[in-house]
Amino acid sequence: MFNPILRGGLVMIPLLAVSVVALVIAIERWLYLRHARVDTPRLMGKIRSALDSGSVDQARGICDATRGPVAHVLSATLGHFDMPKDDLREVAREVALAEQPVLDGHLPVLATMVTIAPLLGLLGTISGLIKVFHVIAGGQIGNATALSGGIAEALITTFTGLSIAIPFMVVYNALSGRVESLIHEIELRVTELLNLQTTSRTQP
Repeated sequence: MFNPILRGGLVMIPLLAVSVVALVIAIERWLYLRHARVDTPRLMGKIRSALDSGSVDQARGICDATRGPVAHVLSATLGHFDMPKDDLREVAREVALAEQPVLDGHLPVLATMVTIAPLLGLLGTISGLIKVFHVIAGGQIGNATALSGGIAEALITTFTGLSIAIPFMVVYNALSGRVESLIHEIELRVTELLNLQTTSRTQP
């Protein structure tokens, strides 16, 4: 098990570190984003019922009792529900922007890991080829052991770098898609809430 790692040379150390960091971030973001998803149509139904009865505080309490960024933004918006619609829209926008870093979490770090993994693999490839050239320059071209060591280092590090980058690139894109979906959901439900404000003010 450890023989390929040892034959990959020193570059395998940062490559393994990159894989661990990427895995931890991927698991953490997947768990967070899974927990952040809620049944927003049902949530909006409860908010609509509370507002129809004239209780903004009850609607906000429903949001506070619901997990996730959508409920958090709606709660903050309801906290300023007496403001003019344009001002309320700005409040909702500011709260939604503040949620963006929370949703992203360490996804930028994951993107960095995906980027540097193949570069580290390329660095190991170059290191292995340099060793091969040193063997040839030293007149040991017939030394199969020395030659195979450099070639093995070049191939193992390249393989490892790509093996890390490719699956985690897929994971990163999937997680980013979930973030974008949540942002879209926030925008949709805030717009719906603003429309409810207009309706509640026009009711006798």
